[in-house]
Amino acid sequence: MSDLNFFEPYIEKREFKFNKIILLYLLFVLCIAAVATLGVYNYIQIGNLQEQVANRRAIAEDPKTVNKYNEIKVLEEEMAVFRQEVDNIIKMDKTIARTDIISEDLISEVKSKMPEDLFLTNLNASGRDLQISATAKDSKTIAEFSKGLGLINDVESVFIASINNVEGNYNFVLNTIFKDVNIDEQEIQ
Repeated sequence: MSDLNFFEPYIEKREFKFNKIILLYLLFVLCIAAVATLGVYNYIQIGNLQEQVANRRAIAEDPKTVNKYNEIKVLEEEMAVFRQEVDNIIKMDKTIARTDIISEDLISEVKSKMPEDLFLTNLNASGRDLQISATAKDSKTIAEFSKGLGLINDVESVFIASINNVEGNYNFVLNTIFKDVNIDEQEIQ
């Protein structure tokens, strides 16, 4: 008969045997669990998105919202037309400013060329012509004024149209023509 040794299982070394089938089943179960979890997650996300779509559709199809949208669209179209008109006005204003020969600076310059004994009675501007009616105490003052106007930039010609001696004062009309401005220039923006 053989002896029984109760410590034999502890003395012997057990070897762990790797079972490939159990590992495959474990991987299969993990894959099924991952696919199921992903499916549930996607189902919940789709439900949330469908709810959001339904809410937004209800807002978009609401008659009040549709009316407000149509009002805004009409206002946007009016604003686009208004912007175009403002742009056209700005372009026209720039064109007028470019072609405006007779400006406040020119009037100031004419005033600076006036002798002390000269009094303007009328100033008429039309296109590039400036007609000045004035009164002076003597003909020398008229000549000084005429020569001073000829020194202004962009003045093409200055000539005295008429001189009348009335009660010791000289009434005269002086015509000034300015150089032609190139209106065809296009502003570079």
